[in-house]
Amino acid sequence: MLVGPARLYGLVGHPVGHSLSPVIHGEVFRRLGVDAVYLLWDVDRRQLHQAVEGLRHLASGFNVTIPHKERVRAHCDMESNEVCVTGAVNTVVVSEGRLSCFNTDVYGVERCLERLVHEGFTMLVLGAGGAAKAAILAAVRLGARRVMVSNRTRSRAVMAAALAEMLGARGEVVDWPPPPEKIAEADVLFNATPLGMEGVGGAPPVDRDALTPGQVVFDAVYRPLETPLIRMARERRARVVDGLCMLIWQALEADRIWLGVEPSEELYSAVRSVVLERLEAGKTGA
Repeated sequence: MLVGPARLYGLVGHPVGHSLSPVIHGEVFRRLGVDAVYLLWDVDRRQLHQAVEGLRHLASGFNVTIPHKERVRAHCDMESNEVCVTGAVNTVVVSEGRLSCFNTDVYGVERCLERLVHEGFTMLVLGAGGAAKAAILAAVRLGARRVMVSNRTRSRAVMAAALAEMLGARGEVVDWPPPPEKIAEADVLFNATPLGMEGVGGAPPVDRDALTPGQVVFDAVYRPLETPLIRMARERRARVVDGLCMLIWQALEADRIWLGVEPSEELYSAVRSVVLERLEAGKTGA
């Protein structure tokens, strides 16, 4: 008789083959001595309902990534406040067939920015999807007074700016691409688009010369770690936050929800070291 691990977790999305989540959660499980496995489930839109309902009876929990963060919400039996505000789910707890849904991206952004911003700061968000909404909620919680949103589809930018207004900040829609003067006005520039990602290419249409020394430039893309935007920001002596920061902190918050382990700087540093080793090994083919 074959006996599997006591707990089953994984990631639902499409595509998911590039994900570092198994490395992150696997290291946490190892450190805690938890008998669990973390898998990747590549699920397209047509398969989503069947996959989620199957996991309702098989898994202890799962993560959700693009393009399903908003669609999974229809399956939730309970939603956190972050899900209610952003409309996006990235972490699910399964208990007795019930799905409790959370959005830990908000926490990930908060942990990455909390020591870099001041009360009343201004953020410029590129994009208007789930990651953008998580960034807006995190920014307002951290004291942002003004949130500018630039998106290729203006109607989506209007909705994201309205979210900032609803949360108590000043929401503002700016053109795509964002004008240099708006970039220069931002204390924090947050890229919530896939531009710069491996397989997508390009770079957010940001005027390099509009970036300023000391400005915080946060790119949610983590493959490659040194994105074109991050490279430009370093050249302009801006303070940079890479996508791995958000990825690890949001994953540690998911582990807190699943396992009760408190995210800590020590755990973050240990996991980041393991992930960087894996990325380096991938470059060399080791």
